[in-house]
Amino acid sequence: MKSNSIANENVPHFYVRLKHRKMEKWYVNEMQAGKHQRKAFNHSDEKAKFEIDQIGFYQKHLWFHFENESDAGWIPNKFIRKNYRILNLQASKDNTEASNEEKALSVLVHFSRPDFDVYDKLGKITDNLSDVTFKSILVKSVGSYKDLTKKSYRRVRSQINRNRPVMLWGRRDNQCIVLFGFNHRVFFYFDPEDGLNKTITVKELTKLWKRSGYKAISY
Repeated sequence: MKSNSIANENVPHFYVRLKHRKMEKWYVNEMQAGKHQRKAFNHSDEKAKFEIDQIGFYQKHLWFHFENESDAGWIPNKFIRKNYRILNLQASKDNTEASNEEKALSVLVHFSRPDFDVYDKLGKITDNLSDVTFKSILVKSVGSYKDLTKKSYRRVRSQINRNRPVMLWGRRDNQCIVLFGFNHRVFFYFDPEDGLNKTITVKELTKLWKRSGYKAISY
């Protein structure tokens, strides 16, 4: 791609924060705007969450598009905090008869494909879902499957940074959660047991994850 080419795409929404570093941070209303059109962020903006709805590439750089009550624009990647990302994960339709695995898989897919009905594709399954079933559903719905079993937290965070939530098991008998964000202290996760979003420290998550042999998947 030429350095002056512009490319952007709509993405499932996620949240970012600005770096704390003492440096002038700015955004522009259009990626190709000149230096004189840059708009400076306020100091208070470092504490704010920015909801991102598009990512773009221009002059070999990555940009993030936000829109709030006061303005809309593009933030250069160099101003985005590396240790913070939260996906705007929405619960799929409720199914009280579904297992934790089925609920977690439905939420995992719903983030990227809200129009895909996981429960309908699964039908009535009485046993725990097989690895073949997980792979089949993910490939059909979002086009890919990634086994993150025994992978590092660095890989897990990388998946979330790529706008892909991670389904992680606590025990092999159906207990699982969906990770959808992190900061420098905790991970954010969806608990299919009660349908709530929660946080967990790395130490607590390691204890939980270890029980399943560190089983995890994504796409």
